[in-house]
Amino acid sequence: MATSNKREELFKTLMVAMLRRMPITWASWLGGEIGSIRGRAALKGTDLSVQCLRRNIAHFSGITDPVELDRRVISFHRTMGRIYAEIPNMQRIYASGRIEIVGQEHLVTVGKPCIIVGSHIANWEIGLAVAFHATGVSALFAPLRDAFQQSIVHATRVAWPDVEMIPTSPVAALKMDRALKKGRNVALLVDEIRRGIVRGPSLGRAMPYAGNRWIAAQLAVQNEINIVPAFVECLGLTRYRLVIHSPLERPFGISGETLARHFADQIDQSLEGWVRPRIETWFCLPYFDPDVSTPPNRRPEARGSTM
Repeated sequence: MATSNKREELFKTLMVAMLRRMPITWASWLGGEIGSIRGRAALKGTDLSVQCLRRNIAHFSGITDPVELDRRVISFHRTMGRIYAEIPNMQRIYASGRIEIVGQEHLVTVGKPCIIVGSHIANWEIGLAVAFHATGVSALFAPLRDAFQQSIVHATRVAWPDVEMIPTSPVAALKMDRALKKGRNVALLVDEIRRGIVRGPSLGRAMPYAGNRWIAAQLAVQNEINIVPAFVECLGLTRYRLVIHSPLERPFGISGETLARHFADQIDQSLEGWVRPRIETWFCLPYFDPDVSTPPNRRPEARGSTM
């Protein structure tokens, strides 16, 4: 077993090294082909995530033809394969001018940091490119179970200028609060998966005020700062657009928990507006259950991934 694990790790190391040396589009294409092969293999098995993926594609698209559903399952795996192959090349992709950034002026607030909220759409790792347009970013992330994959992703993330990574934990919200007080922007994805349940967007479910969107809303109220939504959309092979929206509306005359709930509702609306039109590029699609709502937290906890 130990020998088999070493061989697998060696294969992964060589694969990552090759991806980093290949032309960017070739690396992405190769990752997509590997992903599609895995998708076809998954269709022949009994993996519950594939069953959920077929159900959700049918639920959101209205497609019922089994052949077309299988084709879209393979397409989803191809998209994920491309993303994973692009992660070791994030800085090269940015440096080559393949990332268009729209709305970067919204990150400029009057002498204050902001909270940047995003989603696992397209290549969500590109969201950290905001570090080039903001002073200091502290980003929440959920460590991956695979230690090798975690090391690759972490190396890519910390290669951006002035990025601090905050692992999910019961004290993550406190660490984000400290970062804000130091004048650093905070970034987090609000569609985290917690205990097997996708916490946002609501997409027709009843959603309690809990999870990352609630933590973002509370931090914004406590520190009197703006929440800036941002998402990534794919424009073609290795070409992306990072869209940074204007800060969420802050109505006059409300404060405290009422304001936090208002922010949380706006975050959910933004997230749903991004996900629905791009549902088949949403990382959480195989894990989403339209019939299961998220239970409320007993206490605020930060669980999620980085932008």
